[in-house]
Formats: sequence, C-alpha cells, structure tokens
Amino acid sequence: MLSIFVEASCNRYNRDECVDCHVYEPLGNLPKSEWHMAPEDARVMAENIRKVDSLNALAQQEINMTGGEASQNPDIVEIFKIFRTVTPNVCLHTNLDINSDQSKRWLRLVEIMKLGGRIDITLYPVSWEKFQKPLLKKVLKLQNHLLVNVVFENLQDLNNQLGLLLNFFTEEGEIYDHVVNLLREYQEKVASLLKTEPDCNEATYLKHMGNTGSFAQKKEFTFGINLLTAFRVDALGRRAMTSTPFPKDNYLIECPAARGSIDIMTVRQNGDMTPCCDVGNLQCQPRFGNLLKDSPEKILENFEASSKIMAIGITKNRENIQNAKTGEWVEEGIPPYCS
Repeated sequence: MLSIFVEASCNRYNRDECVDCHVYEPLGNLPKSEWHMAPEDARVMAENIRKVDSLNALAQQEINMTGGEASQNPDIVEIFKIFRTVTPNVCLHTNLDINSDQSKRWLRLVEIMKLGGRIDITLYPVSWEKFQKPLLKKVLKLQNHLLVNVVFENLQDLNNQLGLLLNFFTEEGEIYDHVVNLLREYQEKVASLLKTEPDCNEATYLKHMGNTGSFAQKKEFTFGINLLTAFRVDALGRRAMTSTPFPKDNYLIECPAARGSIDIMTVRQNGDMTPCCDVGNLQCQPRFGNLLKDSPEKILENFEASSKIMAIGITKNRENIQNAKTGEWVEEGIPPYCS
C-alpha cells in the first residue's frame, strides 16, 4: 500500500482536543499556503509511481490518502481522480468529525464515494454521537466496505469504544450481523481481561486477544477494524517509546522493511518516502527518495542504499534489546522500538 499525505492540517488539533494520539502533524512547520497538496504535485507523484515498478505494485494494492485531515484539502476530489489513473484502489482516511451533511468536507467525501472511492474512519468518542454516528449512517448507504481505526488509551477505553460500534451496527439491522459477531467477540475478550488483569502488559493483552480476525466479510458488506495503542506525544510531535495502555513496556514493532519486504510506503507531502507501517510519526530516518523531485532511477538507487542502512540499524536494535538497552537510538536513525 502507498500511504500518501495530501493535507498537513488537522481540524482536531485546531480544536485542541488531542492530548494522547497515535499520529502527529509531521508537516506542521509548513506555511499555511503549502498545507494542501496541489493537484499538479499529485500528477507528478502519479507519473513517477507508474515508472517505478515497486511503487506501482504497492499502488495496485491500494493508495491511501491521509494527513492531517484529508477532507480539508479543497482539491481532494481532483487529487482522488488523479491517483485513480494509477490504480482503481484509492481510499481516503477521515476523522469524520464534520459539522453537518452540508459541510464542504462532507460533500467532498460523498463525491469520492460516488466515484468508487472508499472512506475509512478513526473513531473519536468525543465526536461520536453528535458528528460521526449520523454521518456514518450515510456512509453505509454509499459504500459497502469500511475500515475503522480504534485508538485506545487503556483497556476500559477500548471496551467503551467497541461498545459504541457494537451498538451502532446492532441498530443498523440484520445485514450487519457478521459485524456484530466480530465486535462482540472482541468486546467479550476485552471485558474478560478487564476483570482478571486490568493493568496487564502488552504481551498478556496480545495473548488474550489471540487470533481474533480483523475482518467480517459478506457479499453485502465488508468490515475491517484496527485496534491501535495510543502514544503520548509532546509539543514537538515526538512520540514516547512506551504506549499509553501499557506504560511499563517499550512498544516494539517488527519492521517488514528490515526483512526486505516493503509492504507500506509512506509518502510525505514534500515527496519524501519512508517504508513505514505508521503514518509518519515513528521518525524513521532512512529516506527512499523523493517522489516529487527524484528521477525513477534516483529513487531506485535510494531504495537499495536505504534498505542496507535499515538492515544494519535493525541488527543494532536487536542487539540493544538483548542487552537491556531498549530505547537507545542507533546512528542509522532506525526507531529504537523497531526490530
């Protein structure tokens, strides 16, 4: 998948509602005039994606337009159309924290859905009843796929958010029974853990959750869910090396790029690329070229050089973990929680 930043601004930060979050605004130093990706930049990116086989292969899986809040880009529909010339699989991630169905942001999302794009959301309990829930009902009338991110700060928070989704899909009727069954399975496991080990570490949590599936699929509707641990982020956008739900644990991420398998490429709004499973705040330093400025040949050169740097850095990280030095940065610039 290609995860492409199309918007630097995030309305949730503008409203000062975020204290703990799993993403930050990685392009916050840009002047406001450059917050929105321009269609002409999208065209350059699209052309280079076509010319670099490895990027084109990832795009055929999916191009995810993200940010910031992607729907705040006034040209997002045109940008969607441009990326659709590369692949039919283009989606947009939104917080769906929109005032009404008369909002320009909502009307942009409607147009994208009518053109065949998929809208995915992150659940925000503070906005659920007033903003997200009414609009999600409308989303379900316009598309038959949905991916929901649930960012949780502790197990009780996770249990509450699963309850919001469970109640919502139960109310929507029998067509969503398969979704209800998946959500109920998750909530029952979380509720059980809350009773027995509410302050468990991450290893216990993962073992208890087991192999619970991430998707509920039927011909009529496909639902996916991501349970994401929240992280404390400081004013400079630096993320703590421990996750909020499991504060005593260093959160370790198995990096597929270090094994030579790049499954996700994150493209910053300035064109910089990093093979990262996160939307930008892991602070991974190796750059795999610039999709706006570099030639396809230069991008391929950077792919090879950066892959070697990542392999060396990951090896050092693993040695640090074995020697009780987890959390120490290595000179290659690989996040110390990546292994």
